[in-house]
Amino acid sequence: MRGAWFLRGWRKYVTAVVLIGDLTLGSYSAAMAVTTAAPAAASSATTSSAVMVKWSEGRTLDPTDKNQPLFSNLAVTVSQTEDLTDQGLRVSWTGGTPTKSTGAPGDYLQIMQCWASKGAAGPTPEQCQWGAPNAALSSQMGLAAASRSLLTGAQADPAELPNGTCTADHTHSQTHQRAGCLVPFWSIDDPNKTALGWMNDQYNLPPFGAAQSNEASFVRTAADGTGQYIFNLQSALTSPYLGCGDPAAAAAGDRCYLVVVPRGEYNLNGELAADEAQDSGYGSNYNYVAGSPLSAGAWRNRIQIPLTFSPIGTSCRLGASTVRTAGTELAAGAFASWQAALCGQGATLGYSEITDSQARTALTAGGTAMNFLSNKPDAADTAGATIQYAPVATSGIVISYLIDKNYRPDKSNPDLGANGTLVDDLRLTPLLVAKLLTQSYRSDTPGDGHGAGATVPASNPDSLLQDPDFLALNPDFKYFYPTQTPEGLIVPFGDTDSAMKVWAWLRSDPQAKSFLAGNEVDGATINGAYKALNLATDATVSSFPKNDASTFRTGDWPAPGYGTLDMRPYATDFGNAAVRTYTANAGLKTTWDTTLSPPQATSSGPQVPGNRFELAITTSEAAALSGLPTAALVSSPTDTSAGVTPTSTALAEGLAGVPGGYPLTMQTYAAINVCQTGLSDLTADAAFLEYAAGAGQAQGTKLGQLPPGYAPLTAEQKAQASAAAAGLRAEVKNPQCASHKAAPPVTTPPAGTGTTGGGGAGTIPSGPGAGGTVPGVPGGSSVGAAPASDTGKAPAAAAASAELPGSVTPAASVAPAGQYALLAALCFFVPCAVFGPTLLARARRRA
Repeated sequence: MRGAWFLRGWRKYVTAVVLIGDLTLGSYSAAMAVTTAAPAAASSATTSSAVMVKWSEGRTLDPTDKNQPLFSNLAVTVSQTEDLTDQGLRVSWTGGTPTKSTGAPGDYLQIMQCWASKGAAGPTPEQCQWGAPNAALSSQMGLAAASRSLLTGAQADPAELPNGTCTADHTHSQTHQRAGCLVPFWSIDDPNKTALGWMNDQYNLPPFGAAQSNEASFVRTAADGTGQYIFNLQSALTSPYLGCGDPAAAAAGDRCYLVVVPRGEYNLNGELAADEAQDSGYGSNYNYVAGSPLSAGAWRNRIQIPLTFSPIGTSCRLGASTVRTAGTELAAGAFASWQAALCGQGATLGYSEITDSQARTALTAGGTAMNFLSNKPDAADTAGATIQYAPVATSGIVISYLIDKNYRPDKSNPDLGANGTLVDDLRLTPLLVAKLLTQSYRSDTPGDGHGAGATVPASNPDSLLQDPDFLALNPDFKYFYPTQTPEGLIVPFGDTDSAMKVWAWLRSDPQAKSFLAGNEVDGATINGAYKALNLATDATVSSFPKNDASTFRTGDWPAPGYGTLDMRPYATDFGNAAVRTYTANAGLKTTWDTTLSPPQATSSGPQVPGNRFELAITTSEAAALSGLPTAALVSSPTDTSAGVTPTSTALAEGLAGVPGGYPLTMQTYAAINVCQTGLSDLTADAAFLEYAAGAGQAQGTKLGQLPPGYAPLTAEQKAQASAAAAGLRAEVKNPQCASHKAAPPVTTPPAGTGTTGGGGAGTIPSGPGAGGTVPGVPGGSSVGAAPASDTGKAPAAAAASAELPGSVTPAASVAPAGQYALLAALCFFVPCAVFGPTLLARARRRA
């Protein structure tokens, strides 16, 4: 079951929330802790709201701190500090001391999100989300380095516990925190924090656990002193105890911070970690740097960067009449941005993300004022209806990735010095993507091709790293440890026009098509489980099937063992696929935990920094918001070009069919069933289209702008959208639909900011037999005369079964059962939208 979109990782400006719309899917200043001078603050902006901070700036050094000389050249850059929401935030640095060996013995960074009280110079340790690490990460770290616990006795930090004895304010025990000496957590909304200083003291419940916390327990620095990390930034909707983006918290003067704590080679008591004896009481990682980053001796070395979040819940006035819209995920980001800007013009629009086929059904069934889709409905489904189409968003389907350079110590590798940093150049062919989508690498099947009922050829490569075609395009990967393999290709569940576009792209490539047809290509053959799907010829495939039914049993797994959906689970949508990528957590569950009651499959959590390898099919907007790079697409392993990525230029060229354009470009249209939409809603629709064609085309991260990942509309497209808006206003002013002639007059508010169109294309014909065009339809599909039996209706738009511009193939008609299901859901949706809290746009997330 897909969760409501406003709870998934999107920008979440919520005036109101419509949960029912998604049911149609059937498928989510305190004082400084130490007395030293304030840490380095943001000093210089690079581009946009990016900020670079040097560790040495504005800092008073402590001659007793043996770690500080290791940090003297450290400079940290954050890609964005304003207009933030739930998103991936790229953090990079230079001048660090390289992380030695594997795991986290020392010389690494720890990153966390915090809040600070009004008037404070920054957050205190008590105000940071920290201390709920993934077990796989903490096992590779020194004693208490990933926790809130403070070391005592001979191991104690003299800056925190001068006598080595725990004080009263550190002796409380929380659930999920070991009893003993630790730093409490103060929630921004905990009324007891002043008196008690302990989160949820009254209920004895933890504010966050490993599944919720976004802390980066350790991040490695490469041999050249550089590093990058995509941090999982959280708004108040995800982490209410931090309050980031909460208007009440902002009004109170509270604010949020990103805190980076560098760790060196010395323990907090001044001893060199590498010299500790095995029986020194530091545990199995006795020679690893120990102690919490929240302890004063580590905390004083922090870098803190203030962050400004977009306010949640303040975009539109609560109780305002909401115009219901619905449609594809491709439009959600742009819609959310523009919707907020339209509130002041009297147009409050709500958006429910539904599937493409449901959007087509909703267009003909009614119940929504505007629908967003890429492919037109079949002509038979729109017969007798007047449909206005307007181009509103150009984006693309991409293969995003998060890959750590995990090189073997091979001195012949010219890139060895970058070991531990992120891969930022990846090239893929249609054939490679076809192998990934069909589980034709053995590592993408249960038991690496040794499971019961295995259908993947034993002669196929184990993974990308053993595929000669992949290595020919990406030669640096031949130096990787061969055990570092991707967790498959993360894809969303369900039918989408975007998936149909991907399969059409694969069929357009001779090698990929031959492979999908079952032929051996470059030493590999398609997994036999996919042969019956006719992927090389069936143009109606609109999902990413996972057809391998083999199973593999290991350890305590009961028969038959784990299967494909355990090891290669679906994402809920394209946005969720991006989130799973930058958090390095595909969600696979291949461990059977007998300690649970009842025993069940569990996840081992995210991949460990230094060993991460995630690939996903997502949207260009979601990738940009997540800070993820995208693969360059090339034609063959011998292609020496740089390939094509989804830049604004490449997207526009792909839409226009220019050779070398981005092949997975998607055009999204607003579609309005004119005579089934009320006059007041048509007015709101027109205002939206005018804004989308005008001010909404300015690119940027602020509300009202075109989010990163979208290409601006062309002049022709803007004219088409403006003409469509003019046509809607003409119908409001001089109704031609029988359903509108008896309606009371509508007071038309000012037009939305943007270019307005005149008559001609986009206007509703004035009567039977009048001609015209519907904007956005190839060749200007004519608007035919009204049927003789009902001359009171506006002439119906002739709906050809061909695709809309920028689409791939005609969309199949929706079965009657599906239409009735959607109609029922929309009927249920209406009272919720009117009388309950309603969905405001899923808010923009930006990278």
